[in-house]
Amino acid sequence: MRYKIATPLLAAILLLCSGCGWLYESGSAENGTDLVEADLQINDFSYTNQHGETVTNEDLEGEYWLANMVFTRCPTVCNTLTPNMASLQGDLESEGVDATLVSFTVDPEFDDPEQLQSYGESYNADFSNWHFLGGYEEEEIQQLAGDSFMSPVEKAPEQNDIIHSTNFFLINPEGQVIRQYDGLDNDVDRIIDDIEALQS
Repeated sequence: MRYKIATPLLAAILLLCSGCGWLYESGSAENGTDLVEADLQINDFSYTNQHGETVTNEDLEGEYWLANMVFTRCPTVCNTLTPNMASLQGDLESEGVDATLVSFTVDPEFDDPEQLQSYGESYNADFSNWHFLGGYEEEEIQQLAGDSFMSPVEKAPEQNDIIHSTNFFLINPEGQVIRQYDGLDNDVDRIIDDIEALQS
């Protein structure tokens, strides 16, 4: 099902909340927000990462992975989200926790592989287990965000910005989105604790 803004009023609210992250929540858990009951499944996808390599949802099956949404010319929240994801990557490695990171660009027309690689390098991303994905149309990321994460992706031209979620999402080996975390909060311990508990 294609994700659409239901009413002009809701669209106006989203524009006012540019970059602030508006999405479905289904009950709080001690570590993040539990989304199991929402039964959100990752849509099938075949996208291109920062090295021009194809990455599909099937490539990620059988493991826990974390996803978020960013874009390289983001004037606001991505300047916090991406450093926090980089911090999480470092802590996951230090703790010996195996998890892949995936950042979907919400600005695919501009964010080609070269842009995504440069962006990742600027935050010292370890590309061995962090994919910055693009290579799709704007409508595709809108549908993926809506269907899989219950999150909007909408342009806010007045602010030269794009509305997108500020959460990190944890996906299980079966492709179900099971938790969300505040990506603007650099408390990575709760994410690591969750993954460790699930992998044990």
